[in-house]
Amino acid sequence: NTIAFNPVDMFIPIVQIVIIPIGLGLFLNYKFPDFCEELKDYLPALSSVVIAIIVAGVIGVNKEAIISSSLVIIAVIVLQYFIAMALGFAIAYLSGMKRKQMVTIAIELAFQNSGLSTSLAKTHFPALTLATVPGALYSVWQNFAGSILAYVFTKYYNNEE
Repeated sequence: NTIAFNPVDMFIPIVQIVIIPIGLGLFLNYKFPDFCEELKDYLPALSSVVIAIIVAGVIGVNKEAIISSSLVIIAVIVLQYFIAMALGFAIAYLSGMKRKQMVTIAIELAFQNSGLSTSLAKTHFPALTLATVPGALYSVWQNFAGSILAYVFTKYYNNEE
């Protein structure tokens, strides 16, 4: 079996979901720094709510399929997360970075854009009903594991260079 997709068609949503918002944010910060400073406290919460709604929708629609294949999907998600985290640490260590930089690189590598992957899967693979599930479950996992890791890194590594 093969899955056909057009890379150009897939690139357009990436631009819409990632590049345009970043560019807009940079522009607004440049042109209206005071206004953006006022919004800084509210936008992370809004972003979290929107992501939670998307994840809840995907999980709700696919709950039966998730239950039937959840162990395999969850095992792969957790494995991918920790491999990415370990690679981030290894690359940063081999590059001679300090501990805080190593933690930052490891977290950045492990935290993928699961919202983007869910959106791309839904748009470009509509016949594959389970295509959106890994991205949605990864979002749940990275928020769960990320909270724990944030606590650990803050408690044990905050004062180290």
